[in-house]
Amino acid sequence: MSQSDVKGSSILEIPLESEQIANILYSALLPETESIPSERATTSVCVKGASLLIEIVANDLTAMRAALNSYIAWIAACIRTIDSIDKS
Repeated sequence: MSQSDVKGSSILEIPLESEQIANILYSALLPETESIPSERATTSVCVKGASLLIEIVANDLTAMRAALNSYIAWIAACIRTIDSIDKS
């Protein structure tokens, strides 16, 4: 079995400080789920209380890794931005 034969899905649940922050991140990430840069992976986002849920379905491990890395980087950037605004 090669890496390209592996298909799967992953759900990230990211607990946040508040439902408001979860909704801000949801709004920031939603456009990324609607524009599909690759047909190898699709994503969806939703808010569950004060947690952000991201589901990624990928056709191969490389696409899964790329999607996970992208969303984690975007979330980290959003949280850093929110933190810098809160300190102002």
